[in-house]
Amino acid sequence: MKKNLIIFLDANIISEIIKPNPSLNVLKKIAEHTSDCAICSPVWEELKFGVFLMKDGQNKKYLEKFICEDVHENFKIKNYTERAADIHAMLRAELCKSGRPTQKSDSMIASIAIANHMILVTRNTKHFSAIQEISELKIENWFE
Repeated sequence: MKKNLIIFLDANIISEIIKPNPSLNVLKKIAEHTSDCAICSPVWEELKFGVFLMKDGQNKKYLEKFICEDVHENFKIKNYTERAADIHAMLRAELCKSGRPTQKSDSMIASIAIANHMILVTRNTKHFSAIQEISELKIENWFE
């Protein structure tokens, strides 16, 4: 029986994997949960954007290979669907009405996590706190 994907990794979690001195807790959690993890298309875009900004050289080649091979092979990419768009629109409207607008990319990531009933794992919990207050968004910080 195939396990359901339950964990949604933010870009800062993926980036941690290839740092010279990564968080051992993050590495341990990823190793424990690899088959349960996914990323979303906005996170994929953030990772690729970071590579495209880099100057040509060994580091860029290494990161591009890591993203296109390791990340793409190990983590399913969840897309921004109509359901996620509906949730996203509601979240943004509620946050705007309450005077707490959030970054569009963060609310998009959150809406995909909510639409797929997944736990968002991020180091940037503050970016998602207002969204969490008005929705069913579940967040974990593997750096703690």
